[in-house]
Amino acid sequence: MSDIFVERDRPSPVVSRTTASGLQIHGVQTGWVTLKAAHYRLREPGALRLAAIMADPRWLRPRPILSWVIEHPEGLMVVDTGERHAAQDLGRHLAAADPLTRLFIRQNFRMQIDPCAELGAQLPALGLSARDVRWVVLTHLHFDHTGGLNFFPDAETVVSRREFDGHRGMPQGAVSSLWPPGWRPSLIEYASGPYSVFPGHHALTRANDVLLVPTPGHSYGHQSVLILDHDVTYALVGDAMFDEGQLQRREVAGIVQDIPASRLSLDLIRRFVAAHPTVLLPSHDPDSLGRLAERRVTSL
Repeated sequence: MSDIFVERDRPSPVVSRTTASGLQIHGVQTGWVTLKAAHYRLREPGALRLAAIMADPRWLRPRPILSWVIEHPEGLMVVDTGERHAAQDLGRHLAAADPLTRLFIRQNFRMQIDPCAELGAQLPALGLSARDVRWVVLTHLHFDHTGGLNFFPDAETVVSRREFDGHRGMPQGAVSSLWPPGWRPSLIEYASGPYSVFPGHHALTRANDVLLVPTPGHSYGHQSVLILDHDVTYALVGDAMFDEGQLQRREVAGIVQDIPASRLSLDLIRRFVAAHPTVLLPSHDPDSLGRLAERRVTSL
């Protein structure tokens, strides 16, 4: 029987669930990000999507920044690290970023992150230590997913090779000046062959119950994490979509680096969800923690 535990006395929401196979999945909110309407939903013509975001005066309601902590017999793992309190002052936080990235982020993001909400500050309350984390998996390299890398100096960080190589040509949200000095992630290429509807996969665990699959579009090398339970899959899909509704509507977000790839990834995830009962967990979906708590499967 699966158990859930919702911590309501913490500064940021945390949901913990024990899966049927005995893994612990903790969904940890590390702050809030406010985006523009054109950021959330693609407006045509798509070639002008970044200009549309820059010009849009309409700010949406704040969305959570979620990280995931999984207690697995083979080692403690973190999926995405959130941001730090320093990001509330984006001008200072991004001082060493390239000028175009700094301009875009400063004009189109609003961050709210309390020091006590940083992932490193929240782990001890879960009875966990950052020093014990074996793997940090990054769905992609955007700053609001990598800001907590410094909390995990002893962990192996796993990134898709395409994502790491792609940030050099067009960072669009990846801020390498914020990465730990000398940081060298493990780069994967999904060499294990197809899994279900996905063209390739990488098994993170020897038990083959935590798989990484390519879901590009939001960024060139975006990946998702599938946690296979007995009768459901927990899909940590990063920013492949901003919320469950976008998947149900097959709606491409405004902030994507590759529109056709994003559509294809949405279609693959839709096919996977149709074939496998799936608890869908996007990183900025206000309902992700609720779905985890209720083990609620997505319907299309």
